[in-house]
Amino acid sequence: MNDFEFISGSRELIDLVQPLWEKLNKHHEINSDFFSDKFKNLKFEVRKDKFIKDNDLEIKIDLIKDTEKGLHIAYCISTISKDLIGEIDSIFVEKEYRKYGLGDKLMNRALEWLNSKQVKIKIIGVAEGNQNALEFYKRYGFYKRRVILEQINE
Repeated sequence: MNDFEFISGSRELIDLVQPLWEKLNKHHEINSDFFSDKFKNLKFEVRKDKFIKDNDLEIKIDLIKDTEKGLHIAYCISTISKDLIGEIDSIFVEKEYRKYGLGDKLMNRALEWLNSKQVKIKIIGVAEGNQNALEFYKRYGFYKRRVILEQINE
């Protein structure tokens, strides 16, 4: 049986997310039919800047550590804009740990935080090619409200 430690914080934890974020980004790159190049060229430092430089953005980072192995195995980044729009910005669980309900625990912690901050709207963006995640998010009451299309530059 695995022992898991939950670590919560804010911007100070962002660098610990990097290896997991890179795996999520690689997943998007591999599974995207039309935008794999965008994911291939997306670097963590660029993504990190969004969280570090925007002082109007309130950030919560939850990490899960496998204490037995001493490895971070999952994370969730949630944000709140100055307009009180809450977003589950990024969530990832290592494949071999998905059977333990850790994604559910991360979602519940994020939603509890967003609710405690009384956000007006809660959103999640799902990358093209990651449609399998839609069923997971439906369990929390998230549904497609609109679909944004982007022209491919060839």
